[in-house]
Amino acid sequence: MQTERVDPRKLVGLARESEQCGNTAMSLGLYEQAIGCLGDEKDLALLADALRWKGTLHREQGDTETAYRCYKQSLTYAVRCGSVSCKAHCYNCLAIVAQRRGNLNECERLYKHAVLMNMRGKLTAAEVRYASSLNAFETVGDDQAVSSVLNNLGILYTKLGHYQRAMETLERGLEIAKARQDSIIESILRLNLAEAWVAVGKLDQAEEACTQALGSARARGDQLTMAGALKCRARIERERGALDSSIATLRIGIREAEVLEDKLLQAEMLREFGETSSALGNSSEARRAWRQAVESFEGLDARHEAAEISALLATLPTTAEREVATKRKPSPAADEGLSPNA
Repeated sequence: MQTERVDPRKLVGLARESEQCGNTAMSLGLYEQAIGCLGDEKDLALLADALRWKGTLHREQGDTETAYRCYKQSLTYAVRCGSVSCKAHCYNCLAIVAQRRGNLNECERLYKHAVLMNMRGKLTAAEVRYASSLNAFETVGDDQAVSSVLNNLGILYTKLGHYQRAMETLERGLEIAKARQDSIIESILRLNLAEAWVAVGKLDQAEEACTQALGSARARGDQLTMAGALKCRARIERERGALDSSIATLRIGIREAEVLEDKLLQAEMLREFGETSSALGNSSEARRAWRQAVESFEGLDARHEAAEISALLATLPTTAEREVATKRKPSPAADEGLSPNA
């Protein structure tokens, strides 16, 4: 007698229905069956979804550790199958776990990953999801979550070039964080607000916000926020024309990001380093930094950022163009006695 083949997609569908009906035990059992049927090499996107949905059920039951393990497994399969949507959802779920555990720095890093995933052609959808989350958290009066979502929305608006909306959103989040005396999210919001102010030329406000965030981070030993503040300070220095100071600040910041193993922050600083080097006329340094930044962003699957920097690389003069420029320079007279170290 031949055993009837079980359709894992059908099992997942039944699990979702049971979940909606409030039958958590049945839903978890169906997810387990589906995951067992899928194995490692079948429908990886469905396997990633099933693990993530199972994790969320555990999270809602208060079993954060099991939820975390499910989300990490889900992310592994999402990366393997190359699904942008799956990866974005996984980063969001892991960020929620980090927030629940009080690790707001990790939460911020994960939400940034989710934003970068969504920047690959899904910015409008990202805004809708954040707005939906914001409404839900406001409804239940979770001010900590509200300030975090406002921060993410502000980042998104800045990347979209909607600077006024970004500033208004981040300022609202900042007021909530200040009222809650939440120094960590307050520093993060200040830095992102400073980025928006730099974009519209409000350098004095940006510098003040950056200085406040850096001072607060130093007081509590928050190395990650301190490194982020260095990136912001370097950007302000570049905009003010203090290019050498900007390079010096970035060198420190890049080393800090490397020690902290924050590859996203390191990639962002490398981009800044390339921009400042280019402004100084140092094309070789700019090329080196931008190539490293592209590699880093591609490693994070942030293709939108990688594509932007690739476009910047294309603006640099080629080797042949540099050689022509060198040949056109008048040679010093033989009796000038120039030292090799001059």
